[in-house]
Amino acid sequence: MRNMLEMHRLLLRLVPFFLLTLSFPTHAEMYSWREGASLKVSNNPPGWYRVDRPVRGPRVVVTQGKRVIDDTGLRMEERLRMRPVMRTQSPGASFRN
Repeated sequence: MRNMLEMHRLLLRLVPFFLLTLSFPTHAEMYSWREGASLKVSNNPPGWYRVDRPVRGPRVVVTQGKRVIDDTGLRMEERLRMRPVMRTQSPGASFRN
C-alpha cells in the first residue's frame, strides 16, 4: 500500500512537467501577406509564394518563431541569405556503394 501511495505522489509531481512540455510553442513557418486592407496569416503558403524564385503577387513575409526567414519584398540574393540551410540530399545518399 505504501508503494502505491509513493507512486501516486510521484505521478502528481510529474503531471505538471508533462503539461508544461506540451505548452511550448512549435516553430512552424508562418506566412503573412496583405489582401486589400486585411492582413492574412497562415501556416500554409499562398499559391503564388515560391522559395526559390521571385514572387509575382503580394509581398509575403515568412517567420519561424520570432525570426523572419523570408521576405519577398527583398531581392532574391537577400532572401536566400535569410533562409536557414536546407538539406538537398537525402540522409542515406552519401552511403552509396
